[in-house]
Amino acid sequence: MANSTRFFVNWHSPRLANGSRPGISPPSGDAPECSPHKSMSSNIVPLTVIKGAGHEFIPLPKGENATTADFHSIRTKTESPAHFTSGFYKIEAGPERPASYNFEETKYVLNGQIDVLDEATGITHHLVQGDFAFFHVGSKVKFSTKSQGLAFYAVTRPIRSPHPNLKDREEGKARL
Repeated sequence: MANSTRFFVNWHSPRLANGSRPGISPPSGDAPECSPHKSMSSNIVPLTVIKGAGHEFIPLPKGENATTADFHSIRTKTESPAHFTSGFYKIEAGPERPASYNFEETKYVLNGQIDVLDEATGITHHLVQGDFAFFHVGSKVKFSTKSQGLAFYAVTRPIRSPHPNLKDREEGKARL
């Protein structure tokens, strides 16, 4: 396995409002969306990336003015799936930030650029505004950026680091 390259990333090319698809090519060593990395491991679960997910055209059902548009679903593999937490991920230029996952996480890039080295495949994904990544239980990655990036995330784990400006602002019950 050390000499072979296997790609497990799910590639989806969304349709824009005009019906066209943005220029996204399947993974290869010289694809602009990804670049190979020297160390690869078969013990780590690769992540799922959907380039341009935020640019996907969402048609409304006839006669309706709202709809949902689920685009990724997975049955949780966490030991205790009682928590579902969301927040923001901010990164600036500096050293790589390693992460190992014993929970699921989804990230949606709001602005800037975030590089994610997927240690299962050795591919570095260059995520930009509108890109989506899903980290499975068993994923192992390294985050970095040459500038800055901001993403919204949702995870199947309890709160670890509350947003300093939003702490204690969670509603006790819904206000109708």
